[in-house]
Amino acid sequence: MNLGVVETGVGGFMMEMVAKFRDRYPGVQFALFDGDGDSLRERLDQGAEDIVALVEPVEAAKYNYMRLPVREEWGIIMKKDDPLTRRDVLTREDLYDLPLIVGRRGIMRDSVSDVLKLDQTKLNIPITINLPMVSRDLVVNHHYYHLGIRGVYEMYKDDDLAFVPFSPQKTSGHLLAWRKNTILSPAVEKFLQLVAANGGEM
Repeated sequence: MNLGVVETGVGGFMMEMVAKFRDRYPGVQFALFDGDGDSLRERLDQGAEDIVALVEPVEAAKYNYMRLPVREEWGIIMKKDDPLTRRDVLTREDLYDLPLIVGRRGIMRDSVSDVLKLDQTKLNIPITINLPMVSRDLVVNHHYYHLGIRGVYEMYKDDDLAFVPFSPQKTSGHLLAWRKNTILSPAVEKFLQLVAANGGEM
């Protein structure tokens, strides 16, 4: 089974589903691919993936999908000794002063901007990324700030980093998506049933 997973906190949930499924059906093999939403949807459209776990917002109309029981809070990942870590929350005014690392997906940036009422023309975005892990050294050693989700911060498992959420709060859900008008294999059907039994909602 070909499964794509976005690099967020949903990875832990999806790997739990993979492990449970393999316990029940040890003959089924998984080919896992991690990426950002654009690359995962492209692979899904091309038939390289059977199903993909995506973070919202997603252009979901062209897919069948199930909502997953994982929500993510947005904020800034920064060096642990940064003065901003003394704050409980960050506002849009704080962001205008920071050299930001952001994901390449414009729809995601727009979604955050809508909630915070950001003027994107005032943002300083010298670096965009597709996957978050590469930006760690820029944050720790070169005083950049990663606009991202708490799940990415938790994935780092790095004592040199801290996460401060936004106010107003911005959260995103996750979807498990597959192509419409496609006959799913019995293994994929059973996997979807397992996910539904563990909190997934059609």
